[in-house]
Amino acid sequence: MEPNENISFEHQSTKHFLSLHISHKGNQKAIHLKKSHALAVCVAACVFLGGTAVSLGSYFGAKNDLLASKQELQQVERTNRKLEQNSKALENEKSDYTQNIQDLQNKAAELEEKISELENMKNNLNDQLDHISTSDSASSEVVNAVASCFVETEQTAPSFTPIVTTSFNKVTSLSVQLDRIDSRLNETGTSFSEVATNVTETLSAFSDIPSGMPVNGILSTRFNPNGLSSISDGRMHKGIDISTRSQILPISATAAGTVVESSFHSDFGNYVVIDHGNGFTTRYAHNSENYVSAGDVVKKGDTIGTTGSTGQSTGIHCHYEVSLNGVYQDPMDYQ
Repeated sequence: MEPNENISFEHQSTKHFLSLHISHKGNQKAIHLKKSHALAVCVAACVFLGGTAVSLGSYFGAKNDLLASKQELQQVERTNRKLEQNSKALENEKSDYTQNIQDLQNKAAELEEKISELENMKNNLNDQLDHISTSDSASSEVVNAVASCFVETEQTAPSFTPIVTTSFNKVTSLSVQLDRIDSRLNETGTSFSEVATNVTETLSAFSDIPSGMPVNGILSTRFNPNGLSSISDGRMHKGIDISTRSQILPISATAAGTVVESSFHSDFGNYVVIDHGNGFTTRYAHNSENYVSAGDVVKKGDTIGTTGSTGQSTGIHCHYEVSLNGVYQDPMDYQ
């Protein structure tokens, strides 16, 4: 608009609501605004402003809803992560429980096996006792000794708490209980084994079958009843010679029995013969001294004399013979 243009507004209440006069280079123009037009403009302005306000309200409402949705989504994600962690923890716990159950089953199997071994040992001992005749004085002594062993075992053996069925969430507690029972069973097994060893040794002491060596030493001459040249020095030998390397050592009976001879012979020197019953006899020769006499009852392990070099001998040793029903046996077969 140029400087010489003039604009003026005139309010006309009669015909027009508002008149606009524009002067340009001496020319005047008038723009008249009626009330209806003004009202329409106002309505349009109100509608625009109202729509804008509604739009802004909707925008901010949607924005708030979106923010709330994001927060809810984050909360759901956190919850899912916690659920996943709990799920993994449950899987690990399940694996632990499964392993614990397997361990319990293995321990139960071990306990059953140990109990079976103890029962078998006990049955074997009872079988051995059943074969002993109580009419014999020596056998009666064995029975009394074994009975005292069992009484001592019953007095010292610990009692066991029975295993009761527990709920799955007490597996660990049950495992501890089984460990305790296993430990106590081991102690009982050790005690029972010691008693069994004592009983076995007691029974062995009264055994009438020769076993073991009568003296500690070196086998210097082997059993050679036929005088084979390939055996030892090739001369006929109905027993074995056990050298004690110039040491005089005690000679022990290799089985329980009754001394039938305790004398001197030009070949055997000082010797002892024991009758063990059931056809078995043993001879111990070249002794420096005999400690028993004919008619004495001995047990396995009793000292009957000492090694020497009496009779036809070239060094300190023990000549040991085993005979079954009059037939000489290789003593090495009775070790």
